[in-house]
Amino acid sequence: MNNLKHPNFLLAAVSVILFIIGIIMRANSSEAGTYVIIFSLILGAIHWVWSIVDVVGTTDMKPFQKRFWLIIVIAAPGIGGMLYYAMHQRSGKIVT
Repeated sequence: MNNLKHPNFLLAAVSVILFIIGIIMRANSSEAGTYVIIFSLILGAIHWVWSIVDVVGTTDMKPFQKRFWLIIVIAAPGIGGMLYYAMHQRSGKIVT
């Protein structure tokens, strides 16, 4: 669970929390909610690109594992990256 402290995992968590706060603000007719949502989407995009770079750049996975995680991260942008960081434990060990 050391990867839960990874900066990109924390960035994704902040992005999700801000997105929820932005939706609540918009539901309460606050115009600032739009800016919070946009900012959270920008953070989410940074998280997504960073996750793809981490999966492609890792050297401790077999090629089929790398392809699997790349498909997951690309297909489910926010959740896929968070799953990758939560499940990729250490060198050569992936919880399945």
